[in-house]
Amino acid sequence: MLKYTVWQSVKAPPRASRPARTPVQGIRARVGPVRCTLANVSATGAMVKSRVDLPIGREAMLVLEVDPKPVSVRVRIERCEPVDVALPSAVWRRQEYALGVSFIETSTELQQVLKRLTKEVSRTEETFPRVLVLGEEDQISKLIDKTLSGAEYVPRLLTYPRYAVSTAKRIGAKAVIVNLRIDPEFSVRSILDTLRADAMTSQLPVIVCARHGRLRPEHQTYLSERRLRLLLVPFTPEDLVLTLDRAVTEGY
Repeated sequence: MLKYTVWQSVKAPPRASRPARTPVQGIRARVGPVRCTLANVSATGAMVKSRVDLPIGREAMLVLEVDPKPVSVRVRIERCEPVDVALPSAVWRRQEYALGVSFIETSTELQQVLKRLTKEVSRTEETFPRVLVLGEEDQISKLIDKTLSGAEYVPRLLTYPRYAVSTAKRIGAKAVIVNLRIDPEFSVRSILDTLRADAMTSQLPVIVCARHGRLRPEHQTYLSERRLRLLLVPFTPEDLVLTLDRAVTEGY
């Protein structure tokens, strides 16, 4: 007599969703005596960048240097990860640490500051032009993101180029920057053709970042015929902003 075993699937318990994080810029802070800059905030914690690493589990006072007066809150360091940061010169790097902290206690004053920061970011994203950046999460993309964020643009990095058209439509992109590897087969052409083929993205200014040694004459001819702007790597932040400003103003 055969016996059958019936397996009953067990549902995994629902995973608690993490509070939405709001990226911020230009806010100085301190974790204890260590000076740092605020990267993002949520209802339960924050991410700061520091030149000094701090031990996980340590409790300290986080001071946000905001107007009209600083706000402090007791926090616990939950993570500390080294981050290589490309400076605007794009010549050398310095070491920074991303510190994730959770709020041990909150106050009405802190909640008001967090609410104000969220509103300021929302207002910025509504006002500044959005730029879709297609590329790897490499140093060039990091430089593009840092430069545009400080030049009154809102960059959106997309590492899956096949979603370029749908993402450009969804975020209302005013321009596209392509930071993809130029191989001998010029595979990036398929992505560029897709952008130009769609009615809603065909008129978007497109800037292609490429090293001169990897571009063949036929590649440059293709870029010219498709009205695609070329930005040679390496470039300075000033070169990037100037090229993008012209592209957005003139179109194509």
